[in-house]
Amino acid sequence: GDGKDAWIFDVDDTLLSTVPYYKKHGFGGEKLNSTSLEAWMKESKAPLKLFHEIKDGGFKIFLVSSRKETLRSSTVDNLIKVGYHGWKTLILRGLEDEFMEVQRYKSKARQNMINEGYHIWGIIGDQWSSFEGTPRAERTFKLPNSIYYLA
Repeated sequence: GDGKDAWIFDVDDTLLSTVPYYKKHGFGGEKLNSTSLEAWMKESKAPLKLFHEIKDGGFKIFLVSSRKETLRSSTVDNLIKVGYHGWKTLILRGLEDEFMEVQRYKSKARQNMINEGYHIWGIIGDQWSSFEGTPRAERTFKLPNSIYYLA
């Protein structure tokens, strides 16, 4: 109730699905081409009732993604296009984070939130790297993802 209650959502395959891309490319039967995947992400093709319920409950919504900062504009456009709005911050990988392990990058993002005085009540994501490490959230919800695994 102090305005510092936070909830974190992952973006890819949590709020926005990459299944159409992987369907077109053999569901993992082809080697991942990150240039091709990023080009698809820029096309803004990709709502979650729970997102709005949590936001309407007074939580500040933070979107923490391992997408590169260069994809910010198309990511924001895509999120808004499918009905996500009113989040506090979209955190994407800058140049200094690009080669950092995903789990370490997401832990760093959570620590920055804690340093700003936020209390992280929950995280929803499709990869264990969204939850592992410290600081931890009060609750975590792992969505299934049978297409890929990030360490």
